[in-house]
Formats: sequence, C-alpha cells, structure tokens
Amino acid sequence: MKDFIQVNCSSYSKSSLKSCFKHNVQREKNGEEIDYLLNEDNRLGNETTTFSYHVVSSGTYAENLRNFYATISKSNNYKALKDSFDFLENQRAEILKSENKKDYQTKHLVEFIVSLSEEKAKEYLDNGIDINIGFNQFSKDLEEKFNLNPLQISVHKDEGALDKENNVKHNIHAHIIAYNYNFIEKKSILANFKKGDFRQLQTLAQKSFNSVGLDFRRGVSKFKTKKVHLDRNDYILKKQNSELKHLRIEIENNQKKSKELYTLLNQQKNQLKELRTSFERDSNIYKMLSMNIKNFQQQEQQKREEHRILDEQLKVLKEKTKKQTHKIDDIEKFKKEIKEDLKEYLKQHTTKKDNKYFINNINSFYLNLVETFEFVSNLDIKIDELNDLKNKNEELYQNLQKVNSANINLKDELKKIELLNVKIKNLIDTNYKLENENYQLKSFIKDKNLEEDYKEFMNRSLDLNDDFMERS
Repeated sequence: MKDFIQVNCSSYSKSSLKSCFKHNVQREKNGEEIDYLLNEDNRLGNETTTFSYHVVSSGTYAENLRNFYATISKSNNYKALKDSFDFLENQRAEILKSENKKDYQTKHLVEFIVSLSEEKAKEYLDNGIDINIGFNQFSKDLEEKFNLNPLQISVHKDEGALDKENNVKHNIHAHIIAYNYNFIEKKSILANFKKGDFRQLQTLAQKSFNSVGLDFRRGVSKFKTKKVHLDRNDYILKKQNSELKHLRIEIENNQKKSKELYTLLNQQKNQLKELRTSFERDSNIYKMLSMNIKNFQQQEQQKREEHRILDEQLKVLKEKTKKQTHKIDDIEKFKKEIKEDLKEYLKQHTTKKDNKYFINNINSFYLNLVETFEFVSNLDIKIDELNDLKNKNEELYQNLQKVNSANINLKDELKKIELLNVKIKNLIDTNYKLENENYQLKSFIKDKNLEEDYKEFMNRSLDLNDDFMERS
C-alpha cells in the first residue's frame, strides 16, 4: 500500500493573498469553479482553519513584538485572513522602522502543499480517522522549527480524476499559508532556505503525522526508480501532446469544412431567391422555392453555430497544448537538474586517485544519497490527470465523428438540391421558350387575319377533348 507524504513549497507577494484565498477556500479561478474538481458525489469534504494574531503583553514595544500569539478558528472569511496578515505585516514594518532599515522584501507569503498517498489516506477516512490532525501538527512543527507564523490551513479532498475504468482517484492534500518572516532572526524564511532545509521538510512531515498516530512516511526512491517514473511520465506527456495536436488538426479540418458548408448553403439560398423572382407569389413553384430557401437558412444557421463551437474548442485545445508543452519542458529541466545534482554530489563525496574514485565516508555517502533523491513531485496524480484529459479528448473526438457524419448527409442533400435547381432552370428556360413561341403564333394569326379561324379551331379541339374524356 502506498503511504507516502510529500511537501512542496512556494513563495508569493502580498498581492497574491486574495488569489490564494479564492483557490484554497472558495475553490475558484478567474471567477469560475476550478475545472479539475470531482463531481459533488465524489467530494469527501474540505476544511479551513484560520489563525488570528493578538498582542498579549502590555510591556515595552520590543516585548510586544515577542509576545503575540494566534487563536484558531474555522473561519473561511477573507477579512479574517487579511486582518491576520496585516497584523504581522505591521509588526515587521515596525521592526524595520525601529532599526532604521529599508524594506527590500518582495515575497511576503510562503505556501506549503502537503500531499498524501490516496490509498493510506482513504484507509484512515474509511475507518473514521481524522487525517486533518496530521496537517495541523505539521503546521505547529513548522512554526516551532522555522519560527514562521501560519495564517491558514485548507484541507482539500475534492480534487482528483477518473482512471480508465472510471474509478475515482482522489488527490488528498492541504495548503498551509504562512507569513514569510522569522520574527526571532528578523529575516525572510524561504529566501534563506538551503537544500538541506527542503529535504528536512519531508522528514518533518513524516514525524508530524507519525506523532499523532498517522503512519505516513516521506517519499524515498533510488535514482533509477525515479528515472523510470520520470521517463514514464515524460512519455505520457509527449504522447498526450501528440494526441492534442492530432485532435486540434481534426477540429481545424472540421472547422474548415463547416465554413465551406455554410458558405455553400448561403450561395444556394441566394440562387433560389434569384430563381423565385421569376414566378408569381401564389404559384406552386414559388411556394416550393420559399420552403427550400427557409430550409437553407436553418441549415446555414446550424452550420455557423457548429463553426463557432469548433472555434471555441480549438482555442481551448491550443491552450491545453501550450500547457502540455510546458509540462514536457519542466520534466526535461528536472531530469537535467537531477543529473547536475548527481555530478555535484559525487564530486563532494568522492576523491580521485590514480584515475579511480574513492568514497570518502561510506556511511555519510549512503545516508545523504537517500535524502538527495527523494520524491519531489506527485507523479501518480499527474498521470491520473493525463488519463482524465485523454478520456475527455476521446469523447470530443467521438462528437467530431458525429459532426462529420452529419456533414456527409448534408452534402448528399445539397447534391439533390443542385439537381433540383438544374430542373427548375430547365423548366424556366422551357417556359420562356413556350412563351416566345406563343407570342410568335399570336402575331402570325393577327397578321394573317386568322383570329376567327383560330377560335373555331380551338373550340373544335375542346369538343374533341370532351368527347374523348366521356368515352374514357
């Protein structure tokens, strides 16, 4: 069973406080719900803890700076978070002022993202064990070890993806937002972190969870195992990127066909309108043409809407392709960094003598080697996200196939209508020809004074036709 715990951290400026709150508490991005949340039925519930700071000493100013503490609440109100941040920011400003120093700090927030292996976390949750106590303990231990002041803890159990068998894979983790300043040593915290400090975060997380009875262990892997994971993830990313590009080409082709179709429909509609002017409004042909024109208008509007939808899908796919490309670049960069770290590590722990390398201290070598190649990214979750994206792309591809089929049927209908147009044009030409011949015949009869003979001829023809109808 996977039972790893992993910690990543980043720093932000004070202007990012609101965006962190929107993501961690309101679960929003750019005013809309985060798109990788699970549906309501599969969400396991989130919890937010906010720390509120107060001065508890009424002594000298220096004493007050050393004697403020935080009360804990379940508040998910932005004002409570902002007030706590402003309190600490004012305390730091007073220190700089009292020491006559300028403020050069640009990163005021530090965020720790603590991720848990789903299998172990779900085991505890299924047995009614509260895993939030592990995140709370880790926050306390961070405060004690690095002298940082936590602002808010947001535990998330609503993210994840579906695997190939449509099984839900939860991404269970927490965001710990803290003020990026050490009031004891009077300096920024994360800016003064060393490689060893980042490694200690993993160990500290394990100890924190273990101390409250949660059996998670820091991620440790051999370099070769990590390379396999990275190669697999890299392969999936590249394959997914290739599929995205292929799908984008499919949409572009369908978009082009859709535009050609609604342009053709528009032309056919206009041709029918032009033909219709040759007939009386109450004639059957005029009514038939009007009905076809209306059908063309509806089909043209439908194709224009399909074109618009395809255009939106194309924009989304281009953005996804761009993000996938960045992920691939990140993997390549990470591989390069590991190789460079390995070279530097060997250089520091070995000595070259007579064209051979000797390990300086075997115990130190292996102890540090284990810590050097720890898990630094949650690859399983990334792979699940990629599989989910692949499923969505396959669904989109099936919809495109349906559109293609509909377009083929529409083309067949257009061919039939083109044949109808040819017949109508022939009918109009024949009508013009008959009208011309009729006009010439009437002119000839008038010129030869044969009107009476013509009337008599027509009457006889009508009588003969009546006799024929009666007999039949």
